[in-house]
Amino acid sequence: MQRLMVYLIWLAMTFGGFAARAAGDTKAEQILAQARAALGGDRNLNKVQGLSASGTYQREMGDRRLSGEITIDLQLPDKMLRTESMRPMGDATIEMLQGVNGDQVLPHSRTIGGGPGMVVRMGPPPGGADGDAQALRNQRADMARFALALLLTTPPSMPLEFTYGGEAEAEDGKADVIDAKGPGSFALRLFFDKKSHRPLMVAYRGAAPRMVVQTRRGDGPPPATSVPGDLPPPQVVDIQLFLDDYRAVDGVMLPHHLSRSVDGKPAEEMTFTTIRINPVFKLDTFSPR
Repeated sequence: MQRLMVYLIWLAMTFGGFAARAAGDTKAEQILAQARAALGGDRNLNKVQGLSASGTYQREMGDRRLSGEITIDLQLPDKMLRTESMRPMGDATIEMLQGVNGDQVLPHSRTIGGGPGMVVRMGPPPGGADGDAQALRNQRADMARFALALLLTTPPSMPLEFTYGGEAEAEDGKADVIDAKGPGSFALRLFFDKKSHRPLMVAYRGAAPRMVVQTRRGDGPPPATSVPGDLPPPQVVDIQLFLDDYRAVDGVMLPHHLSRSVDGKPAEEMTFTTIRINPVFKLDTFSPR
């Protein structure tokens, strides 16, 4: 029901527009202060220097519906790692890692089982002379969005300016809207429930994720469509991240269910069964694999 309300709020904002924008940055500061109090207060939130969220996910990829296990590790101020494992077919297990450690991007994938003919391909990384720098910016932006959505904080590498974005209204309720802008083209909108003051949704523009799983038999060449680099650049679309099922963890209210909509279509759901605050990470957790 709460996710439905958020979706209706988003539609109301899109088609009905915001209520009059007033009070500016002072209003934004007030809404953020209310939200931090609703999540446990500054005292508890400021103690959070890291967290580890583990659970399951489901994802729509073209005509495939994928599912598996997911862990997101966050260590402030500049480390985050997202680890996924799935079994797309047979006994093959695919493990994918994406993240950032300071100035270093942490991409990695491997296939366990499935035979030598299985090929797993993600969308192409940013190309050109600025490719590595763009990949780093993308991962830092992902980390900033995640930290902001769960903890209402951002790393020093992504300082943000907040302004009041008005009010979104639907039959099921209302939400306060905050616009956030950072370095370069980083921008997003935060939606806060007017009753609970908790974050309901994060809306932003981003690249649509893609993945292709292919197999080939024998020693023959892979299909023509599996030539590296043949996937076109990803489209930049509207993305919404919905947050609900808040539960207390060491005095902090954290969402245990996240769902993502890409270009207006449901794309991903994450259900966290365990969230630990300030865990002791292994020394190589955020190291290249």
